[in-house]
Amino acid sequence: MKRMHLIAMTTAAATGLGLALANAEDIALSLVNPKSRIDIPASAVLRADAQATLSVRNTETGAVHEYPNPHVEVCFSGDISERICRLTRQIVGEPLEIVVGCETVTKPIVREPLCTRPCFQISTSDLAEATVLAKRIRNGTDSACGSPR
Repeated sequence: MKRMHLIAMTTAAATGLGLALANAEDIALSLVNPKSRIDIPASAVLRADAQATLSVRNTETGAVHEYPNPHVEVCFSGDISERICRLTRQIVGEPLEIVVGCETVTKPIVREPLCTRPCFQISTSDLAEATVLAKRIRNGTDSACGSPR
């Protein structure tokens, strides 16, 4: 009986260690709202690219126009995209802090749920800032931060 109890405790300890190891993964960015928080691991970021312009296709003529719009486009794996969709459905009209490296980089108001694409854009003031931010997202940080101020 004692041996069975010891095995159960060892299994529980190993399971707890597995959770600790999973939680130790580098965090690329966090999406924070008083209702919920999503810490996105670097492994769930499929792409984080700095871009200087926004391309828009005219649906009538098919012509593509480019407009100055420095930003970082960040794309996620399916499970993270689903979590982002659920969160943003709950907080339309509310702010959503985007935190990278324990620093709030922007705090937009959610105007519509982010459910139609696995990517979203973070606006920046120029391409140099977008390049630095994209690199920080790709590299991640050591761990999740506490709630930003």
